Amino acid sequence: MSGTFSHRENVEIAVIGDGAWGMTLSWLQASACHRVSLVVLEGTTAEEITKYHVNSRACGGLRLPSNIMAGTSIAEAVTRAAAVIVAVPSGALRPVARDVCEAGCTSPVVIATKGMERGTGLLGVEVWREESRRSRLDPLVLSGPNLAPEIAGGRPAVSVLAGVSSRRVNSAIKLLRRPGFSLYPWHDPLGAQCMGALKNVYAIACGMAAGLGWGANVSSAAIWRGLEEAREFALALGADPNVSGTPAGVGDFVATCTSPLSRNYGMGMGIARADGEVPGVREGEGAAIEASRRARSLGLELPLLESITAVLMNSGPPELVMEAATGQSRPRGQTQRVKAMGLSTATEGA
Repeated sequence: MSGTFSHRENVEIAVIGDGAWGMTLSWLQASACHRVSLVVLEGTTAEEITKYHVNSRACGGLRLPSNIMAGTSIAEAVTRAAAVIVAVPSGALRPVARDVCEAGCTSPVVIATKGMERGTGLLGVEVWREESRRSRLDPLVLSGPNLAPEIAGGRPAVSVLAGVSSRRVNSAIKLLRRPGFSLYPWHDPLGAQCMGALKNVYAIACGMAAGLGWGANVSSAAIWRGLEEAREFALALGADPNVSGTPAGVGDFVATCTSPLSRNYGMGMGIARADGEVPGVREGEGAAIEASRRARSLGLELPLLESITAVLMNSGPPELVMEAATGQSRPRGQTQRVKAMGLSTATEGA
């Protein structure tokens, strides 16, 4: 990547998580800071990164900068860092949050995880807030159309950095932005996380649509209806539904629901092929189940979300997803909302 951003001497950034996204964020930050302290889950991976500057499991042949130093101690990494970026799977977020808070971290924490905790249905920012009550360390959220292979290949991208304090958000943006990696402020981390978790679910639907040859019209309908359902979900949680119009909303939906680089889109394609084999972490499957449970507890009617969940749990055929996306299985409540938007439910050609 090129640009006019200067190298920041003596600035250290901690990144927790050595998957594809964590490695990409480490690579981004290493381009303009003194050191990146990368916390990995396995000691053998730490040695490979520090000694040979590669992570063959997560990023193939990508050569890593020599100022990325890997280790296994969260406490050591966060105590020296000007900022802490957390990019672990949603299932690993709670123990990481606990360790970071117990280490006495006072630096800004940025959650880059997109998913929902199994068993509770909590979003990452909610999990973090539960574990950080004593420290009062409210996290920021990084979310947007961020396909890791494109960013690692030097292609430009945008993202939202969300937090309740505009001062902390703007300060973190100045610290973490990069040439070709633009960050935009947003005031509502919960809404950003909601969009980031649910877009993975609807990407599965779009992958199914592509794999089964339903066409671009159905895929587009799935994106539209998915955004509407995500807005309803966010509103029910007390978040600002207008996040749907930001890069964390429509931007992330379009990228994840249309790109072959998206693992959740690939999972939908795999369901269409009846194999479902896609490498890497796929947050959409767990998020679908947890979001469906939580939506029902909130009294929401989200037919597309329910249909995707039914297919994932082998409780119905993929055609349920097509019917929900095109409005053929719309409950009464959503029919009324669609009419209120001035849209007819009749099947008319364009």
